[in-house]
Amino acid sequence: MDNNWGTGRAGGGLDGGYTGSLDHAISNLHVGRSQGRQQGRKEGFDEGRSQGYAQGWDAGVACANQKLEPLRGYVRQYFEEAVQLRAVVQRQKTIIDLMYQQLSQVAGAAKRAEAKPTACESEAFAALQSSNELLKARLEVMDMHYAAALEQSRLRQLQYKRSLVFMRAVQGLLEELVHGDNPEARDIRQRFVKRYQDQVARDLRAGEIQVAPELDEVFGKQLPETQRFIMDMLQSAAPEQDGDESAPAP
Repeated sequence: MDNNWGTGRAGGGLDGGYTGSLDHAISNLHVGRSQGRQQGRKEGFDEGRSQGYAQGWDAGVACANQKLEPLRGYVRQYFEEAVQLRAVVQRQKTIIDLMYQQLSQVAGAAKRAEAKPTACESEAFAALQSSNELLKARLEVMDMHYAAALEQSRLRQLQYKRSLVFMRAVQGLLEELVHGDNPEARDIRQRFVKRYQDQVARDLRAGEIQVAPELDEVFGKQLPETQRFIMDMLQSAAPEQDGDESAPAP
């Protein structure tokens, strides 16, 4: 029996088949390990890239919001001062009209006093002159206030224009990032729309604004390109959001 067993090994019998199966299993093990490493690297890279991108985006948005916060104040001050200046001009016009009436009465009283001076007319003439002097003094004070307000408005408008430089740079960067139909661009559009809508809702509740910028006619006249950009972002992201919400759960 020992001779037969030895002969079987020499002829490539049971021992040879076992060795081949073992080699095949070892080869499969190496292939599986290699594939597992590659798959692990790919999943780790994708997950790390996604997390890093999200963290970078959140940090960028927070920094941009911090820089844009003074700009919102400048825009609000700009429109408020425009309304105030219009009110000042209207008051000055009213005073000027009243002065014109007073001067007409003074001129009429002076002519009558020259033709037939009386005590009553003299008193009326003196009263009109006194009233006219008072109006002149008030107008001079209002002129000084108006000049000061106009200069302050000019300085704030310059600051507002400087802030626009930063805002346009941020808008230009966003336009580059959302250009195309890749996953990153779609993600940025959705993130922008969510943050924008949340910010508008907070400002509406706080009374900072009365209407959303994309619906504000005054905002559209002052910053038409920015308003169009906001509307494009809202329109481009809306279908994708609806699709995500209506998609069946896996």
